[in-house]
Amino acid sequence: MIKLIAVDLDGTLFNSESKISHKNKAALKKCQDNGIKVVIASAKPSFSVSKIISELGLSALQISYSGALIIDKDLKPVFELRIEPKVCREIILAGRIWKKGVTLGLDDGILYYEKEHPYNKIVVETGDVIKKVKDLTAENICSRGLMFSISAYENDSFEDFLKDKLKGARIKIMMGSPFSLIINHSDTGKRFALKKILEIYDISPDETMAIGDSYTDISMISEVGIGVAMGNAVPELKEVADFVVPDNDSDGVATAIEQFV
Repeated sequence: MIKLIAVDLDGTLFNSESKISHKNKAALKKCQDNGIKVVIASAKPSFSVSKIISELGLSALQISYSGALIIDKDLKPVFELRIEPKVCREIILAGRIWKKGVTLGLDDGILYYEKEHPYNKIVVETGDVIKKVKDLTAENICSRGLMFSISAYENDSFEDFLKDKLKGARIKIMMGSPFSLIINHSDTGKRFALKKILEIYDISPDETMAIGDSYTDISMISEVGIGVAMGNAVPELKEVADFVVPDNDSDGVATAIEQFV
């Protein structure tokens, strides 16, 4: 019996217009009415996740910044894991050299940037709030860094450059989408955060369903009783999922709930 559902936002619960369909909303509401906990598990900053908490009336703990931050229904942090300030500065300086679009998510749930870049438009289009600052390397910013989102494109060697430059640093670099890199502390991730939430609620992985579409969802999907990939998911995720449902423009989340819960 499924007692908790973890669902990603972009490319999963959100359609291509970054909205939640009426059918998906109704399916999640029915789950909550039946006592099933609904957990958003997203790379999005906590400010964006907070809007979904309000829109869906969620009461369970929620995951943002790809697991670097867990918040409750009142938006208070239950767990957070920051990137070391020195490492933050190194990443920012590398981004300047490579002329990258760099945003850094802080504990206030907002993404900050210092240079205008086409990537910023992509971030805003997904519903996130971004603010410009003069210097991302400032102490009051780098000491609060939870997640980087950085522009990345095919045949770009920036990821390899970072891995070589920051050998030994406690960071995890992953593709967040075909056009972005996500960087967190090495000890975090959606699987890690979901495990913490399951322990708090005394729910086993076998009693959990997770739904996602991207690389950051792979570890979470592979560790639960029912792992579901969206029809628009990356091939690597579909390979580890138990089931594949219609894409995010065809109410795939509602389909998963109807079939497996």
